[in-house]
Amino acid sequence: MSAPLIQIIEDEPLHAQLLDRALRHASFATALAVDGHAGWRDTQRLHPSLILLDLLLPGLSGPEVCRLVRSTPATCRIPIIMVTALGAEEDRIAGLQSGADDYVVKPFSPREVVSRVQAVLRRSRLSDPPTSMQSNDPLRVQESCFVVTLQGRQLTVSDLELSLLRFMLEREGELVSATSFVAALGKEQRELLPDEVARHVRTLHRKLENSQAGFIEFLPGFRFRLRGAPSPVSLAEQW
Repeated sequence: MSAPLIQIIEDEPLHAQLLDRALRHASFATALAVDGHAGWRDTQRLHPSLILLDLLLPGLSGPEVCRLVRSTPATCRIPIIMVTALGAEEDRIAGLQSGADDYVVKPFSPREVVSRVQAVLRRSRLSDPPTSMQSNDPLRVQESCFVVTLQGRQLTVSDLELSLLRFMLEREGELVSATSFVAALGKEQRELLPDEVARHVRTLHRKLENSQAGFIEFLPGFRFRLRGAPSPVSLAEQW
């Protein structure tokens, strides 16, 4: 079996070399690109197992590359980890909202990045192909890609968002917790923390709310509940 290919899109030579060396030492194959345009071309050509993506890139920015990956059926399932010097909470939230699966702040530990790559790849492999729902449902998941149809509108979701969506659809109207979601993923996912789950739930909430196909209630203790109608209360008021 060939080694998983990690696409590194990073314009700082030192950081690119650190990532490349650490990943190869961990038995990954790598491809390097120094700007957003080259990284997007390589992604379409190579179909890597995962992308390590800097936010501040010449040419296409990291968020623009992320949106292109997520909006293209051939690439929308590729996991993305953003690696950037922008470490403020709003920057991390913006990165996750643009479609990233994880977020690493510079300066980083190469070993930590490798561990995060391995964890995200495990989550990706454990995500089963989605089950299509009836075409007249307001929310339908298509099998060929992680695409959610929301009352006639389509948007892409990450592996973890898809797992969250399926978990809550099976328990619609029930109160569930981040802990129960992690437990349902299996023992290899125990490193996923409740606050990480909560960040992805926030992103999923906004996508559902924008489509008016449902909403997610948030309660203390990292608990949430999927409802089938738009909520009159904003996310900021509930979280």
